[in-house]
Amino acid sequence: MELVFVKAIKEDIDQIFDLYQEVIRTTFTTWDDNYPSRDLIMEDIMNGDMYVLKNGNNIIAVSFLGIYENEAENWSNRLDKPIGIARICVDPKWQGRGVGTYFVCLLMEKAKEMGADGMHFHVCTLNASAMKMYERAGFINCGQGESNYGYDYYKYEIVF
Repeated sequence: MELVFVKAIKEDIDQIFDLYQEVIRTTFTTWDDNYPSRDLIMEDIMNGDMYVLKNGNNIIAVSFLGIYENEAENWSNRLDKPIGIARICVDPKWQGRGVGTYFVCLLMEKAKEMGADGMHFHVCTLNASAMKMYERAGFINCGQGESNYGYDYYKYEIVF
């Protein structure tokens, strides 16, 4: 098995969208049929902010990596040049095998290459498996926030 980490391209849109839909159908997530939308995914791809992990021609993980709408929110005052990650998704067939942690570590390395001094993102307070994965990768919980979407979240951060 050779896993390859690359920036997503527009030809990946169908696989990426289908992967998000599979996760929505089969695992716990706060996402729904409207989010993430095909348009949002394409916008991320065209902006160069979407990364994938492939096994052969199959996309098994995907994530946004860049500056996003919550960038003004302050987690801990420890980061001068943070980068955000969002919409991290791992194929359910690959979950529980360390792929998510591996993918997050690859995203951290890419963020360092981009000049970031750390990363931050939100995790739903009900998503215990995601929190465990991020903590294994070295992220810390910096407190709770309230969402406008019906779920509270924790603010996770790592300093490089």
